Amino acid sequence: MPLAATLIAPRTMELRNRGALKPESNEVVIAVDHAGICGTDLALFSGDYNVSLPLVCGHEFVGTVASAGDGVDRSWLGKRVTAEINNTCIAYNNPSPCPACTRGMSHHCMKRTVTGIIAHNGAFAEEVAVPAGTLYEVPATVDPVTATLTEPLAAALQTFVMTPAQESETVVVQGAGRLGILIVFVAALRGLNVIAISRSETKCKRALQFGASEAWTPDQAEAKIREATEGLGADIVVEATGQSDGIQQALKWVRPRGTLSVKTTCGLSGGKMDWTRLVVDEICIQGSRCGPFEPALKILAKHQEKLRKLITCLKPLTDVQKAMESAAHEDKIILNMD
Repeated sequence: MPLAATLIAPRTMELRNRGALKPESNEVVIAVDHAGICGTDLALFSGDYNVSLPLVCGHEFVGTVASAGDGVDRSWLGKRVTAEINNTCIAYNNPSPCPACTRGMSHHCMKRTVTGIIAHNGAFAEEVAVPAGTLYEVPATVDPVTATLTEPLAAALQTFVMTPAQESETVVVQGAGRLGILIVFVAALRGLNVIAISRSETKCKRALQFGASEAWTPDQAEAKIREATEGLGADIVVEATGQSDGIQQALKWVRPRGTLSVKTTCGLSGGKMDWTRLVVDEICIQGSRCGPFEPALKILAKHQEKLRKLITCLKPLTDVQKAMESAAHEDKIILNMD
């Protein structure tokens, strides 16, 4: 029977044999090959991100379409795919879409579930069921392990969909971890001047290798950012640490009429906010979440050799408890299902 790793309580994963999944209408069942552990998974695991349990986590994955329900194009069968995480009216081809989907905001579908996060079991399992409208074929030229980075890379791209930036503008990325390093990479591809901030000297060095022009620790950051921007502050500061004081710290580095972009779904409070600074300096706060898969897959196809280096460890699904515990201290762990 197919195996699934189920979060049954904070910090407690349980391996369960469950019956083979059967796709509903407009759904497919995917035989999962690889699934990545991300910061949201760790927030679920720690209990900081409070959702209904039990839950099979995992939303960054690659696998092969094994079966398809009614209404699904049979050409998907046998294809290697990844999938968006929002299960929406559009993804299910609902004939009566909700107001958000009707307005073109399907990522904010009023009926949505979210694979591996909200009311929909995810990919820390040998099988996962998802709506066919979320599927993207993984190009044959892309290594399937590296392709697990599609979802977080798309989320990194969404930073600049929500906050368009002009070439040569200065972007500060606070936190150069799993998601932050992809934001550094994407920003550099766009021709932006990228400054990375991390408490880790190792991550600072890595950020330089992935396109940052400078990388500093937080205690150096404010003076260095002012120096690099003629005292004005950064055009965009991306908060990607998920720490409760991160937004307050990032607010000190952004210029008047600049943008503070908030990225991590860590489940924690944003801490205190300097509302006077926010109002007087007319600063925009912009959240962003899930992003476009097609451009993410194109970037992976072109830069996979470099991006593959971000994956630090592969572990079997049977070691999921240890993998989740160690992922808090390791950059990118991928679970293998075979």
